[in-house]
Amino acid sequence: MKYTTSEKEILSLVTTYNGISRKQLSEISDLSQASITKITKKLIDEQFIMEGERISNGLGRKEVLLYSNPQKFTFLGIDIGGYLVRFALANNSMEILHQEEFFMAELDDYKNKGEALLERLVLFLGNTQILPSNIDAIGIGVTGLVDKEQKTILNIPNRKGWDDIQIIDTFKQTFSCPIFLDEGGRMMAIAEKTLGKAKETRDFISVQIGFGIVSGIMINDQLLRGSSNVSSLLGHITADENAGRCLCGNYGCLENIITFPMLEIEYKKRKGQYASIVEAYESNDKIAIEICIDTGRALGIALSNVVNLFNPSAIYIGGPIFDALPLLFEETKRTIILRANRFATLTLSLEENSFGQQQGIIGALTFAKINFISRL
Repeated sequence: MKYTTSEKEILSLVTTYNGISRKQLSEISDLSQASITKITKKLIDEQFIMEGERISNGLGRKEVLLYSNPQKFTFLGIDIGGYLVRFALANNSMEILHQEEFFMAELDDYKNKGEALLERLVLFLGNTQILPSNIDAIGIGVTGLVDKEQKTILNIPNRKGWDDIQIIDTFKQTFSCPIFLDEGGRMMAIAEKTLGKAKETRDFISVQIGFGIVSGIMINDQLLRGSSNVSSLLGHITADENAGRCLCGNYGCLENIITFPMLEIEYKKRKGQYASIVEAYESNDKIAIEICIDTGRALGIALSNVVNLFNPSAIYIGGPIFDALPLLFEETKRTIILRANRFATLTLSLEENSFGQQQGIIGALTFAKINFISRL
């Protein structure tokens, strides 16, 4: 059965707000209360959504909140980073049921990376006792470049051997459900927009930094892709030509300055005495503090240029690097305010993202669901 645009919109809104009344649906969607009543009845009858508790907003009749029916669908998310791979299964309410992670290095010795990844995935599903046929849609996010048709991983700059991986075709050997591929930073932006802090925000940037840098830019509620689907490469903005050669082949990329491996290299280069920069920072080591200030400034300068170009109202930033070295966040914020055009920062907020290190996998799961709904 095919569903109308209005019915799909209501399904998406119920997913996004995870407890929303018919009155609120009418206000957000601009559909009449009569239309909302008709649509929600159909969706409840077909078990897409379900009624929950009644709430009161003062005088008058209590309103019933609507939720996604958790049992209706099962989604699989795959987050392929430069350092870790994450798998997760979620129900229709986007509650994670099972998850697993392993190091990307464990796939280094395999010639066919796609096949090796599929083998690990099948093993993961076997451990959860969920059959591939039980999966309704798959979302794959990759910290790298994806072709315009979103079927092939073109390149993962931080890993060797991940060029021209026809991941969709490989996975179709095992799965008959729809499979959706995109760049990891965009997945994180989708997570923020759909389930996180950016529900009411139309223009924002999502940034995640750990062993690599990914970012997603949303303008007027649309993901920025570019003509070749390779926009938002924040990690490969030239930040310092003296910073050495990046794994992408260029020189002085931001990713060659601020990721965990680069910070450790810089700490040793400056003759730091502690075993790691994190340990040094926790001990208030002067060299570690100076490195955090320098690298936070580099990130802030890069982001201030993006702010001047796109004038977002928010930047959602996260990753283990900020958890371990919080001064980086503060210096980044200070530099953006100092360097970006003052009119572009009047209403700009810099906040931690909504899901921390889970941002990528939540994005992959959400991407699977919203694309699945669009095809109903």
